[in-house]
Amino acid sequence: MDVPEAMLALRLHGAGLENLRFDEIPTPRPGRGQLLGRVDAVIACASDSKIIDQGGDHTLMYGWDLAEYPIPIGHEGCITVAGVGEGLPSDYEVGRRFAIQPAVPSGPRRHRERYRNDASGVSKIAIGYTLDGLFAEHVLITEAVIETGCLLALPEPEMPHFAAALAEPLSCVVSAQEHTVHILKDSPTAPRRAHLGLKPGGVVAVLGAGPMGRMHVEVALSYRPAAIIVSDPIDSRVQKLRGKVEERARRNATKLVLTNPDRFAEVLAAETGGGGADDIIVAVGLRDAQEQAVSLLAPHGVANLFGGLKKGDHVISVDSRRIHYDSVMAVGSSGGDPSDVAKALCLLADGSIDAGSYIAAVGGLDAARDLVDAVRAQKLDGKGVIYPQVRGPLRAVEGWGRDREAELLTRTA
Repeated sequence: MDVPEAMLALRLHGAGLENLRFDEIPTPRPGRGQLLGRVDAVIACASDSKIIDQGGDHTLMYGWDLAEYPIPIGHEGCITVAGVGEGLPSDYEVGRRFAIQPAVPSGPRRHRERYRNDASGVSKIAIGYTLDGLFAEHVLITEAVIETGCLLALPEPEMPHFAAALAEPLSCVVSAQEHTVHILKDSPTAPRRAHLGLKPGGVVAVLGAGPMGRMHVEVALSYRPAAIIVSDPIDSRVQKLRGKVEERARRNATKLVLTNPDRFAEVLAAETGGGGADDIIVAVGLRDAQEQAVSLLAPHGVANLFGGLKKGDHVISVDSRRIHYDSVMAVGSSGGDPSDVAKALCLLADGSIDAGSYIAAVGGLDAARDLVDAVRAQKLDGKGVIYPQVRGPLRAVEGWGRDREAELLTRTA
């Protein structure tokens, strides 16, 4: 595979959107135990805004000086191996394709001096943070990424790039729901047992019907709940969800109830006889929604605080009597791990999740900054995909698929 001497990358040079800019930089060369990936697709995420706004103060940056050591951002994507360093097995030969789990459960192997306190105590690093990100034509994949299993081979060799890239955000949903634990008893005298995941036959509520909320509903259906109640203030999102899952919910014998935040508590009470929900997934980053979720749980229910709150607005009030007397719980998770990405890839490959229905915009690498701006302004009801090997403006799409992706790559290459 031809590898150019220089490449284009969207790099962050410090906190603030004004410090995010395109640079032409030398294409990295893999050392021993490393590989070079050609970035095939990368998806912009709301988490990108956090590092843009916080710079080196971001939790995963550990004081890294971006002015001196700028980093390409972007952590949701997929690659094709373009170069292999010494010492790697044949699993990583040139031309093989991989999805990426960006959160690497390892301390840094290189550049420890760039971290606060020489990286003392650092046990997690991440692609798109202190490791080079994916808004670039190529990316260096380091030893830590490979050795921790954070490169995952695609289950289907011809899997579209956009579908492979969507595995990372979907893995966050898979991980979040598997962080939910219910304590169940088969009879009054039976011992307690732990059930991982949403309560089978229970009532699930999802607050927020944006793309991540819709993913939560699709994954939640696999637990076969009796009912799923979804609340969102934007009617177009609610209707999009209806068209997406209504038939599947019917086949699943799961009642699907759609409402808005003003009526959510009333609708939940009507559907449960005032008993509350067994699982409430807060798929929006709103403090009031998190507080409401805990208050509306059924006894022994679990609130999943999926949507992160902004620093400074992240402390919520909880009625501790509910925890004490009703045994309710709140859980959370940040991202997934390789097993979650593997499960997400299978869901996408076998059609359980229609990746194309989540794609709202596409463009070439030169449109990456426009996509970041659109995500920050919340202009997209879906995910935006950048194809770094081509050039072209950001454009809205519906029903994105394998053939349309192939046409774009051929036409603009």
